[in-house]
Amino acid sequence: MEEKKKANKDKKETKLDELIKALKEKNDIIEKKENEIENLKIEFIKLKEQFRKEQQTIERQAEQKITQAKKALIKEFLEIFDNFERALSAMDEKDSASTKTGIQLIHKQIAKFLEQQGVKEINLSGKQFDPSICEIGEIVQTNDVKPNTIIKVLRKGYYLGNELLRPAVVSVAAPKQEKENNKESKGGDNNE
Repeated sequence: MEEKKKANKDKKETKLDELIKALKEKNDIIEKKENEIENLKIEFIKLKEQFRKEQQTIERQAEQKITQAKKALIKEFLEIFDNFERALSAMDEKDSASTKTGIQLIHKQIAKFLEQQGVKEINLSGKQFDPSICEIGEIVQTNDVKPNTIIKVLRKGYYLGNELLRPAVVSVAAPKQEKENNKESKGGDNNE
């Protein structure tokens, strides 16, 4: 009988060892699955962040393309606006007052449209020449103003927001050449 008890006890211990072993295996599987879930969560967060960054990049690129298209359109429109201003300034008293008033109203509408689009005229009168915002259209020799002073704006320049849309073309003052230079060249001719 004791052998039977011992055999039962051994059987129970063996069964208990098998259950403990099975439980450890199940715990190992659960731990592996939990690690996989954690790794998938991390990977999901990374993918979500990567998607967000790519979406921002795409939005930025789309915004840049829209801005470039807007700039190209407004630049072309500015040429028309320049011609319109020239026509307006060429009108004289012989033209009917109603025609002149109508053209002035159209001019105001165009100027308002450009302003609404963020276009601002570069104010250059009497300022020093700045090659980053204007180009030299002509050089006027004079001693009436300091050298490199803008005397006249030949073609207006504009900003679109804070970015240069079109540089101005200007007349710039240069010092008048002294008459001594002319005398020296004439004097040299007489000595020969």
